[in-house]
Amino acid sequence: MNLHRFVAALTFTLLLPAFFALPSCTDAACADGGEGCPCTTGVECGRPPMCTGWICDGTCRSFNERVGFRCVMDSCPGPDKCPGVCDGAGTCIGCLQDADCKPGHTCEVGNVCSRCDDEVKNGDETDVDCGGSCPLCPGTCNVDADCPGGYCWDGLCVRCDDGIQNGDESGVDCGSLLGHCPVCTGYKCETDEQCATGICAAVGVCCKVVCDGCQQCEVDGECVPIAGPIPWADCLPGQLCGLGGTCVWKDGYPCTKNEDCFNLVCSNGICGF
Repeated sequence: MNLHRFVAALTFTLLLPAFFALPSCTDAACADGGEGCPCTTGVECGRPPMCTGWICDGTCRSFNERVGFRCVMDSCPGPDKCPGVCDGAGTCIGCLQDADCKPGHTCEVGNVCSRCDDEVKNGDETDVDCGGSCPLCPGTCNVDADCPGGYCWDGLCVRCDDGIQNGDESGVDCGSLLGHCPVCTGYKCETDEQCATGICAAVGVCCKVVCDGCQQCEVDGECVPIAGPIPWADCLPGQLCGLGGTCVWKDGYPCTKNEDCFNLVCSNGICGF
């Protein structure tokens, strides 16, 4: 009997400190819940740290959220909290894979998503911290509005005064009627303002100079003589443009020499045979 009393007394003595060490419903340490506190539901355990949760089996017990569980990082660049993922060990990190980051960004060393200000060419950037899902790189574009004083061509800003042939130009800083730049010499035009030279010839092409009289602007932009009834030649009635680039008489009109006649025949003072 004495032995039984001794064992009971010893057991009580050993367990008594443990009872005092465990939190209780009235313990101040359990006022807001916490690990080891008594509970009937997980809500009574309080708000768990990021990437952890509570299991209530009469006592609050914490567990780590699964790998990849979405979380919010409090300490991150910028004024806003950053989205992250749980690492399975109770810590919220930036990423575990590219899919954890914003579109166009990648998961880099240190479990952080690439940014447009990390001074490294990563993600879908076309240069350091620009292009792709980041701001445009200098000289690049998506639309014409991205290029002050120029236009966007194949992702690059082009101007009509940069001294080189680029973009949709057919020549240096000039193109066709359907292009962005003034029309090149020898190309079709409708008004003087459309031509790089400011001269749209009567035949509807841009010319280097104004073609007077019996001349016509060719595809090289030069004026060449032309024969026949030319509306802009201002020949007299009965005249038309001859092979020499001057106005000459038709058959049946007075002449003094062969060169006065379109057919180069002046017979008895009259053009023609």
